[in-house]
Amino acid sequence: MTPQPDCHGPRLLIQATTCRGEAIRGQWVIAWRLQNLGPEPLHILSTWLPHDQFSGRQVDLDPPLRLSPGESGHLERLVACDEPPGSVVENAFLILRCLWQQQPWRTFARLRVLWDGTGVPQPACEAVTVQPIGFSTQSRRGGSGSDPH
Repeated sequence: MTPQPDCHGPRLLIQATTCRGEAIRGQWVIAWRLQNLGPEPLHILSTWLPHDQFSGRQVDLDPPLRLSPGESGHLERLVACDEPPGSVVENAFLILRCLWQQQPWRTFARLRVLWDGTGVPQPACEAVTVQPIGFSTQSRRGGSGSDPH
């Protein structure tokens, strides 16, 4: 799914592509395809999956994932989730900290996760939104604040 067309900021297509189980029950490696739909290069600096039922710790990418305009990249994340077949988790998120036009941004990919008949999670991106990092502190401080995350 892509962000709204009138979005001022980075534009990404985010799709889960594969899911494979790890040796530890409830641990999965989810692969994501990220495509830069905007006219400027985009750097993915970190990722985080904060939902209790579909979680992955915050990871800094070193080196960052650099996507030129139109370019796609591959991202794998270890995710903890252990729901029975047929379960659904709404409003899980893949959060990306990005650098776009020399400014820090957050991208929020809202996910719906369905566990198939064999118990494998199938995340689907339902919406993508972006916001500049520090926008709330800037408005409270008259435009001079920043958010280090």
